[in-house]
Amino acid sequence: MKPHQYAETAAQILKDRGTAYGDYAKLFDNIATRWNLVYADKLKPGEKFVGADVARGMSEVKNGRMDCGKPTPDNIYDGANYLFLFGGLTDES
Repeated sequence: MKPHQYAETAAQILKDRGTAYGDYAKLFDNIATRWNLVYADKLKPGEKFVGADVARGMSEVKNGRMDCGKPTPDNIYDGANYLFLFGGLTDES
């Protein structure tokens, strides 16, 4: 598959997931709230996870799976899409 074909497929998956799960910023903020509860004893005072941390972390999960075996389309598409969402959450323009 050519790189632009991966990008086109990833874009369609991103659109489909948006329809299924709703606003990504709200979703990742909700997950960040959960992570703050789960990891409260590991965070320094005043530190907290935000939605962008979740997107970046989820991309790293997909990258880690590729480190442990042959890359799969799911890991490639989802890893890229989590980084696109990270971009959307950190872009201040």
